Amino acid sequence: MSRKTFRQLLEKYLRGECTPQEKRFVEHWYGLLETETGESGEELDMDELEGRLWNQIQKKMDTGEEPEQGRIVPLKRVRYRWLGIAASLLLIGGWFYFSQPIRNLLPGQALSVEEQTGWLDRSNTSSRPMTVRLEDGSVVQLSAKSSLRFPKHFAADKRAVYLTGDAFFSIQKMPARPFYVHTGEVVTKVLGTSFFVRTQAESGKVRVEVVTGRVTVYKQESEKQTSANGVFLTPNQAATFFADEQHFVTGLVDAPKVIQPAEAEKKTISLAFDDTPLADVLAQLERAYGIAIELENDQQKNCPLTANLTDQPLYTQLDIICAALKSTYKIQGTTILISGKSCTE
Repeated sequence: MSRKTFRQLLEKYLRGECTPQEKRFVEHWYGLLETETGESGEELDMDELEGRLWNQIQKKMDTGEEPEQGRIVPLKRVRYRWLGIAASLLLIGGWFYFSQPIRNLLPGQALSVEEQTGWLDRSNTSSRPMTVRLEDGSVVQLSAKSSLRFPKHFAADKRAVYLTGDAFFSIQKMPARPFYVHTGEVVTKVLGTSFFVRTQAESGKVRVEVVTGRVTVYKQESEKQTSANGVFLTPNQAATFFADEQHFVTGLVDAPKVIQPAEAEKKTISLAFDDTPLADVLAQLERAYGIAIELENDQQKNCPLTANLTDQPLYTQLDIICAALKSTYKIQGTTILISGKSCTE
């Protein structure tokens, strides 16, 4: 639960519009504030009350401490002119409500009994990335102003989390338990890989960028139905979902990285060429980045290239190649196309 959501819940309580479950949750934390700090809240205004309650919740979540249960704590009449209510508080362990996932449900979609308990919420209110470690050993770098909802214990057949905002995921490989990242209408399915998910709340745009491994990205039509309009991504590839048009556009990441080989196969990758045919140069770049590079003019294949491209970013390497051969390149989806005349002309 984010602080904004909690404040909305508190305001709803004060208007007398809460469900019994929501009412017990608010009253539980109010009672805990009085019991542990001695603050009755009589003279607090709305902002002060909300701040004190939120601090109590965060304190318990950070320490993992369970609050006391089964005690009755009377609440003195609160002197808000706009409140006009008095209640007695029951400390009955409202923890279950706080751990319930709050997510963007599809129309008609309800939470199952299993999904209503045992969930955690992490919100990054700082200006730096926040590390969230999941039960399976996976790690999420949660960006500023982003939140993640995830279960304390994953199901036996799948692992699912709910993201609002941006995050980098490094997922433990478990073929029998695929990992799902739900971001609004978009679902990213992986077995074990690392990737970015970036969202724009205003436009509903969701972008997935793969660093290692492979992922499938698709639109969730309903609880059990997935869209056929999905895409399969490999390292250095990206897909952007446009909510208005309801479709994906594939492309390359802004700064492609060399794909590191397995530990046993690691060796220095040299991209220094001396009168090397262009076809061989591009083949090495394709292997290094996992990106298809094509020549529009086949007569350029044997054009010799002498250049040291080692440790240069991919797009700088392409600039050097095109400058030497008087050519140009452009990105078409997940492919790079080089255009130019034969070196013999």
